Amino acid sequence: MIRQKEDSLQQAMDVPKEYWAHQEKALLDELVSIQKKQEQREKSMRKGENISEKEVLKRASRGLALQGINCLFRRFGSHVNQGPLHFRGIFWWKACAEGFRAEQWDEMKQQTSEALNSYVGASFSGFSTKRGVKGDASKSSSQASFQGRDRSNTHRAVQLYVNKTGGPAETDSLPKWNCRLVPNNTTWCVIDRGFQLIPVWDIILSNHSSDFKASHQMSSSLRTVYEALTNHSTGVIFGEELASAVEETRAFLEQVKTWEGTVNEKKLLILIDFKQGLNNRTKNHSVWINICLSDKALQEFLVNTVSFCYKSSPENTTNIKSLLQCLLDPHIYSVRDFPRASFIMQWVFHKEHMLPKTLRISILLMTGLTITSENKKVTSEQKHDRLLFMKEKMKNTWSTEMKALLEKHNAFKDWERLERDLQSFIDGQVVDTSGILNKDSIIRELQDAFQGMQPPSQCKPKSDSSKSKPSQGTASPEFLNLLKRLGLERYYPRKMGTEDFHRIHQTFVHNSQPSKDSELPFYFLQRLLTVDYRVRYLTCKEASKPGVVPTPNTSGEEHEPSYSFDDFLSDLDKGAPESASRESHVHPMDLQMAIFHCADDFMRQYLSSKLAFCQFALPLLVPNPGTSQIEFPLWSLSQIKKSWKGTVKSGEETRISSHDNKLIYQAEMPIVSFLRIGSSPSSSKSQLLNALLSRKKHDTFFHRHCEGSTKDCFLMKGVVEISWYIPRGSDDDSFNGPVAFCNLHGDARDHEPQLQFLQEISAVNVVLVSELDQSNEKGRKILHDLWQSQRPLVCLFTEKESIAAGRCGQNVRIGIKNRNEAELVGELTKTIRDLVEGSSTLVSLNACLSTARQHGFLVDEDAEACVTAKEIAIKLVNLLKKEKLSEIKSQLLPLQGKLWYKWCKKDKELTRLQEKGNKSIEHHRSQIESEKSAIRRQQLGKAFPLNQLMKTVLGFLQSQPDNTKKFFLQWMKILMDDICSDRLDELKREYHQLWYQILALKKNSGKSDLKTQLKNELDALSDEINDSSIGLEHILREVGQIYEALESTNSKEEWYVKLPEIAANLMVLGYPIELMDGDASYIPLQWIGAVFDRLIEKLGDKRVFVLSVLGIQSTGKSTLLNAMFGLQFNVSAGRCTRGAFMQLIKVDEKFQQDLNFDYMLVVDTEGLRAIEMANKQSLNHNSELATFVIGIGNMTLINIFGENPSEMQDVLQIAVQAFLRMKQVNISPGCLFVHQNVGEITAKEKNMEGLRRLQEKLDEMTVTAAQQEFCDITCFSDVIRFDVKTHIHYFAHLWEGNPPMAPPNPTYSQNVQELKSKILQAAKKESHSSVLRLSSLKVRISDLWNALLNENFVFSFKNSVEIAAYKKLETAFSQWTWQLRSHILDLQMKLENMVRNGELGKVTMEHLEKLVQERSDAVTKNMETFFGEDRDHEILIQWKCSTELKLKELRESLLFETRRKCEKLLEVKKSQSKLDERKSEYENELLRKSRELALSLKGQKLSESELRKWFNSIWMQWVTEVSSDTPPLEQVNIDVAIENVLLEQFEDTKIDEYFRKFSQKPAFSLDIQKHVSMKKGFRMFPNFFDDANVSNLQHITDSIIMRVMANIEKKEKDKMDYSQIFIYEILNEVEEGMNSVPATANYSFNKDYEIDLSLYLCRMAAERFKDMHAAFRKANDPVVYLESKREDFFKCFQISCQGASCITTFADFLCSKIATALRHVIYEKTALDIARDVKDKFPDFRGNRSTLEYYMLKFLAEEENFEKFMDYLNAPGDFLDNYIKTKVETYCLDKNRRLEMFLRDSLSHYYENIQSAVFASTMVVKDRKDRKDKISLWLDEFCRALGDVLSLSRSDLKGIEHQEITDVEFLNNAMTEALSPIMYDLRKEFKEACMSSFKRQPHTILAEQFAGCPEQCPFCGAVCTNTMPNHDGDHRVVFHRPQVLSGYRWHKTDNLVIDICSSLVSSDCKFVVGEDTWIPFKTYRDAGHPYSTWSILPDPSMQAYWKWFVSSFRTQLEHRYNGKFHGKGEIPPSWHTVTKRNALAELEKY
Repeated sequence: MIRQKEDSLQQAMDVPKEYWAHQEKALLDELVSIQKKQEQREKSMRKGENISEKEVLKRASRGLALQGINCLFRRFGSHVNQGPLHFRGIFWWKACAEGFRAEQWDEMKQQTSEALNSYVGASFSGFSTKRGVKGDASKSSSQASFQGRDRSNTHRAVQLYVNKTGGPAETDSLPKWNCRLVPNNTTWCVIDRGFQLIPVWDIILSNHSSDFKASHQMSSSLRTVYEALTNHSTGVIFGEELASAVEETRAFLEQVKTWEGTVNEKKLLILIDFKQGLNNRTKNHSVWINICLSDKALQEFLVNTVSFCYKSSPENTTNIKSLLQCLLDPHIYSVRDFPRASFIMQWVFHKEHMLPKTLRISILLMTGLTITSENKKVTSEQKHDRLLFMKEKMKNTWSTEMKALLEKHNAFKDWERLERDLQSFIDGQVVDTSGILNKDSIIRELQDAFQGMQPPSQCKPKSDSSKSKPSQGTASPEFLNLLKRLGLERYYPRKMGTEDFHRIHQTFVHNSQPSKDSELPFYFLQRLLTVDYRVRYLTCKEASKPGVVPTPNTSGEEHEPSYSFDDFLSDLDKGAPESASRESHVHPMDLQMAIFHCADDFMRQYLSSKLAFCQFALPLLVPNPGTSQIEFPLWSLSQIKKSWKGTVKSGEETRISSHDNKLIYQAEMPIVSFLRIGSSPSSSKSQLLNALLSRKKHDTFFHRHCEGSTKDCFLMKGVVEISWYIPRGSDDDSFNGPVAFCNLHGDARDHEPQLQFLQEISAVNVVLVSELDQSNEKGRKILHDLWQSQRPLVCLFTEKESIAAGRCGQNVRIGIKNRNEAELVGELTKTIRDLVEGSSTLVSLNACLSTARQHGFLVDEDAEACVTAKEIAIKLVNLLKKEKLSEIKSQLLPLQGKLWYKWCKKDKELTRLQEKGNKSIEHHRSQIESEKSAIRRQQLGKAFPLNQLMKTVLGFLQSQPDNTKKFFLQWMKILMDDICSDRLDELKREYHQLWYQILALKKNSGKSDLKTQLKNELDALSDEINDSSIGLEHILREVGQIYEALESTNSKEEWYVKLPEIAANLMVLGYPIELMDGDASYIPLQWIGAVFDRLIEKLGDKRVFVLSVLGIQSTGKSTLLNAMFGLQFNVSAGRCTRGAFMQLIKVDEKFQQDLNFDYMLVVDTEGLRAIEMANKQSLNHNSELATFVIGIGNMTLINIFGENPSEMQDVLQIAVQAFLRMKQVNISPGCLFVHQNVGEITAKEKNMEGLRRLQEKLDEMTVTAAQQEFCDITCFSDVIRFDVKTHIHYFAHLWEGNPPMAPPNPTYSQNVQELKSKILQAAKKESHSSVLRLSSLKVRISDLWNALLNENFVFSFKNSVEIAAYKKLETAFSQWTWQLRSHILDLQMKLENMVRNGELGKVTMEHLEKLVQERSDAVTKNMETFFGEDRDHEILIQWKCSTELKLKELRESLLFETRRKCEKLLEVKKSQSKLDERKSEYENELLRKSRELALSLKGQKLSESELRKWFNSIWMQWVTEVSSDTPPLEQVNIDVAIENVLLEQFEDTKIDEYFRKFSQKPAFSLDIQKHVSMKKGFRMFPNFFDDANVSNLQHITDSIIMRVMANIEKKEKDKMDYSQIFIYEILNEVEEGMNSVPATANYSFNKDYEIDLSLYLCRMAAERFKDMHAAFRKANDPVVYLESKREDFFKCFQISCQGASCITTFADFLCSKIATALRHVIYEKTALDIARDVKDKFPDFRGNRSTLEYYMLKFLAEEENFEKFMDYLNAPGDFLDNYIKTKVETYCLDKNRRLEMFLRDSLSHYYENIQSAVFASTMVVKDRKDRKDKISLWLDEFCRALGDVLSLSRSDLKGIEHQEITDVEFLNNAMTEALSPIMYDLRKEFKEACMSSFKRQPHTILAEQFAGCPEQCPFCGAVCTNTMPNHDGDHRVVFHRPQVLSGYRWHKTDNLVIDICSSLVSSDCKFVVGEDTWIPFKTYRDAGHPYSTWSILPDPSMQAYWKWFVSSFRTQLEHRYNGKFHGKGEIPPSWHTVTKRNALAELEKY
């Protein structure tokens, strides 16, 4: 019962059960246990334990006070409920049971627990009762009973209740009750304090420590008793530990008092970290609430923070709000005294102008996970804790995207990926829209597309495989011999592809003839390429072979037998020998057919297309020479297009039917077949056909009388050829419509399958038959079958002259013997025309497929790859057909429509930035970038999930083999043309009709409304034409747009790269790829760049010669390119090229060496002045297009139609301006003018007057263009290399007659060959630097396009290729200069030692040149190698001369400095020579006296002390005698000297007053009002100088003082005497410092500053100069000097006395002289060694000056120290020095103590030198028995050996040179022993050495190497990153900065300027120079120096680094520059999203 009451009391007090005492142990037992323990302690105390009072109280608290504390807990509880206020409700579950016995307690408790659990579960599931539970619900409560059965069958009931305080009363389900409670606050009625329980012992310490005498002990006692009663741990923070936390908190709050009340996210983060740490330690929030948030200083800081944020834009304070919410919510509500808490929280939760929800949360999460108050990385554990904390606090605020993101993180636990995804949200790469898939979905889509369609293992053809696949049976020997003779055996069967000859060969340069049969195929294909129909007659006749009877010798001989007339006519029937009669050359048709049999499907298609263009007949049925199977090569005919105009009769009316550019194999027309039965030696059906088709003007079919024909042509037997008659709609047309003519070669009797096939498809059969063959049974049967068939038959009897009643129904008989040819052809034509018109048999070749298959012919279209490709193509085209033609693009290709146009428009706006309202240029730029990102996101939304069209296309092109891809593309082109061709023709007719109507209305001034209406209709038609034009280029364009949209997400996924890989593969296969979007007139740079990257991966970074073509629309540009190189550009006038396409052509490997490039890239462009562009684009489009294609081209063909120069003006004017622009940006393309359609062969000669006019016109337009481009050029030849006589090519008409039946003009083909030869000859002469590699070409395209987007092309062009090459040169130059510098520094040390040792009395430049010649030659050789062998050597060569000059200047400068230092040493020695002579006299005299004394004492064995006594007794007497006649040194009055110099310098009568005033000031202090003046045009006003300006001026002052101090310190180290020159040096430093004020600043130092600072420095220097002078006098006083040498003289005296036993003393003396020099030289050498090592090992110093700049910026970003940033910005030179110094010191002085290692290495090096010198000297002297003064000789050799190693003067060793040491060899050991203590001392010193020990610091050596160019941008202060001082060309930097970093504010405001120079130069803004001169930023160079010396280009990059800095250090910058980032200086929202990672990533790119 006691326990029950105890429990009920606990329950009433709401003490959670975990804090109740254990039920297993009774309280009485606990008390007894505690009592026993207490008694034991008392016993121990009685034993005399010395226990402190504290311990006594502690022990007592565990026992004696237990009962009282227990009563306290039971009465008042142990914890206080503390939590947020929630006015909602309580949902109670209760259970009770009665009527059971005490022994049933446990069982009843168990049943009650089960019943309650069941009831609670039912409530959660939405039901009021469950099995076994009976419920009775009421409004306020519900009740249920639980029936249970005990073991004694006694029934009991457990009553279950649900009580609700507040909330809806109608439900007993907790979820429903909770859901209805939240939205309906009228039912709320409970204050819920939550579950945050604070123990009473913490409350005592926090709030009541003063109420108890021993609060800590009291707290500890309570805690101990609670733990004893409950057996629960309460954590580790109790008593003194909690007090420690409280003390730390109070100390932290003292630090908070020093904080400024401005916005600082880092400080808020510090508070959050402190709060989390505090909570982790105390396990509750009491200390945070009651101490921290109650602190007035912290409250004031928070209020000031919010007050400041009120003034900022909402988007700039999102982070602050989020941080404050984490910091304060909900604890701020529990603070008793926080008056402005509501003010803070209202602002925190204010929702207006908030960023999108996802963005806000992303920023907060990113900040919380990554930022730390210390320079440490956040660990994964810390991130986990932080995320849990933020999840708990923000769980109701997640957006859908954020929930998905966190769920994904929970699955993978990848912190890096989570942060990357959060950054994607921040960057706006994933929008808060449910319609767009996330990145993972996009990747899955691409994976499905690329992996979903794999190449088929076996594809089922439409016909039987045995019939569709040609067998490789054994060919006839005759055929194989022919192949071998032609060199084609390796290509048979069908192995020759277009890639085998679509190459640039050496024969292109010279128009040669084949010299042997094996060359025939190649020449045939090359001639066919140029559509020269004379290729049909190509033969190879070698002179050595028989065949032509030689001309007899007419000079008869006397004995020659007579040859009579009878003999001449005799033996006519006798045949000639076989060798004489047989022709030796290959039959032309055998050559053609041999190539055909070796060609693959695509090569055959190419052959047929070219032969058709030449108006030649094509193979339709071809017997296979290996198997005799007949092939039906329909695929080879599938690309032939014809245009015609036929007449169609409709009743009595006849109309013209036009067909433009139709695929001939699809056209239905009658087929007329010509057959021959037997032989017809007198008549040729091929000749008859030629007469029918072209009236004998052209041989469409090869016949026996053609040139080159022989009687042996075995490959044509059984071949059926086909050709077409195409009418042109004129009266003289032979036929009213197109007619196909088939010609079966050979006797029809021998080719029955072909005959049957022709019978089935022909509309008319024409048979040549002779009288003899009529009687032949087989021939007669054939003739009978033809006569009996339903098809008309025309019989041509070769032996009949005329036949009466020639016509019998449909069968016609015509005799052709001895007939007039014209008459015969006329009759035959009329007969066939009549028969055709009467026939209804119209057949297309496509429809003949089934017939061919029925006959068992091999059909090329049945190949597996073709069938597969066709099936997919049909499937896709069916998809297209489901959409309306004009809506296909918008529905299936949506990315390239309006969204793409809008993006292009926005992108162009970036180059025309404008100030809008009170917003800055950067705001405008940021807004545009955001809009571009939004458009890309919309594109992604439309692109994914991929529609079936794109998914299939991508999958097919990625997965299928090359051949299948080719078939697919071809089929798609065919089928897509079918879709749109008819509709396009109709639309174009309507367009032209409307256009003519508008032209007619223009003549009439009225009807303006109608004119406007028609123009609108015309525009609508133009739009529909554009929308209805659908081709492969549009599909590939869509792929490009998908890639660009994906790239905007900055996510480098492998699946994204597969998109440009598709295009690259197609380029390699020879397909043209769109370079410029013809509809948007824009270049998708990222897509093109990615395609080039993939090309480089596939081919390597090959050299590419770019050939561009420019000309007016429909002037034959694409036709010309097809004829020259066999390219696949569209050629019809109806579908002209739009935009620009590029296609690769490989150069033959043998020819690559001659041409110096590997590929030619041909760029075909849309026509200038195109009709389609008239209403769509600005007039600037033509100029942009011309500039672009001319810029990327090494050679540009300017195509002009016609020969009259007056008609060329438009295209010439555009081209001239483009060439002029190229000249201005140092690009030198070539050009050739092509005049097409010139009538006469002698046009060039006859048109000399035209050439003269053209030259004049070009010069005239050049002058005009030069005026527009603001340059001074007067003639076109000054712009490019141009000769009017050689750079203009005249082309004949393309057609030899009237199309469509006219063949191409052979002269045109010849012109093509000549032009091709000219292009390649020019390419061979092309400068290496202009032929770019693929990687450089990619960059050039980007540079050109970016410059074109700007209004001023020349100003905006950035030659990145040259810049990259120049950077490479800078790096190499840095290495070369370092090699020279380090070598000369080594040399300098050696020379200085030699000068000090007296071994060098004169230093000349000639001598120095010789010393460095070897190293200089090595550097020069490296330079020559670099300029000659580097891959960019052609570009680098332009800087070779200047680099050589700079290296020479550097060498001379270093040598001059070396000479200067040596001469300075020599001058010092010379100036001291008299003194030295005097000192020498003193020394000699003293030595003489000491030797005399030694001789007098010699033989006496005196100890050292006795010797010293003797020496000391007479030393002072000697010194007095020797120095008595020496005059004293002159004393200089330094103060007077300084005053005289200052009076002379300033010539101021008031200088005395300055002296008097200044003497009262202890130090110099910069006074802005006194020392600074405004420049002319500016007035001083009080607040003008902000902290930054003052800081800059103070920095200049400090630098002056520092330099002067350093100079004085150096003089002190050199122990120099005072000189008046020193004062002038100080004044010069002051003047130079004053001049260092930026030229752009509107203030300067004045005269007062100069005088005051000079006085201060001179006064300060005077005292040090006095000390220097005194020290110098002392050092040079004879008595002092001699006294300093006393010990040396004693040693000499001692040695003289000891004689031969003095070797050790001798060695000690010598080593004592070595020690000082050794120490000096070790530090000198080590300084250089350290510099070398640091340069080699640190990437910071391995590159050029730009590389070092990158590492400094990276260091600053990682440090995130604002003051260091300011040091970098205000004094970049000093920061560079300090950065290098810090790096060097850290490297040398870290835990590894590298400095000691360096010094030890140097010591070892010199120790070896000394030992070597000792050994060498001994070896020289030991054998010199002729010399008695061996020691003197030994010393000479020793000093000579160390002459350039140590500063060891031989004169200092005179005292020991006369010693009588005989055992010279023993000196080796003696010297080793004597050196040991020196080595030991030095090593000991090195252990404690520091960098101050160096006279020449290692970091200064490196600083000199990386000095670079010190110039700063006149706008933003960025330092020029050029490595070379005094470099050529303009200054430039990679990243300009916001101008606020130079202290700029907007005029008359406190708005800081955030604009960046590279953005301003693209804007319409201006800046002021002088008083009131305003200069546009676009023409900033007009402002003169220094602006004109800088190249500041528009920069489209993110420029993340300085944006990150400004947004991160906003508060500090505002304070520093005394301004605000608001108004016009407001920071754009996008800047806040830039992270440090973004900033560093962008830095790494450069």
